[in-house]
Amino acid sequence: MKTLILIIASFVLGLLTTNGQTTETSSSKSSSEFSFTYDSDAENKKFYRSFITLDMDDNYRIKIKFMKYMESNVKSYLIDQFGKENMTEKNDSYVWSKGLEEEEVYQVKLKGNRLRINVKKELASDKLLKRFTQIGKELKKLTSESAGS
Repeated sequence: MKTLILIIASFVLGLLTTNGQTTETSSSKSSSEFSFTYDSDAENKKFYRSFITLDMDDNYRIKIKFMKYMESNVKSYLIDQFGKENMTEKNDSYVWSKGLEEEEVYQVKLKGNRLRINVKKELASDKLLKRFTQIGKELKKLTSESAGS
């Protein structure tokens, strides 16, 4: 009998605790991915890369720092994607941007072995956002250790 009362009391307490918990709902969508690679197993050869994607309410951002020897491959890929006619070169930086009614929809900036991409979601179409998501995946492959070997 004692066991039965203990089980019932535990059950009731469990139900009260479950009902007392609140669930947090959020209308904002934010996610991020971070990848950092450093490898020094090979003799006199070190590899590093940091790759960050930030998917926030207002912006979609990609930040990459990669090995210096990969710079020409990344630049060639960006020229293929955005065109040379849309590129501006200033102080060893390459910038591709698109504006809409005096506001910047996206900016892609390559300076040395660092790449920054910023897309304003409220101005960009779904198709453009999907394109930048795909570009991010391709850049991740392009700057990986296996791509550089």
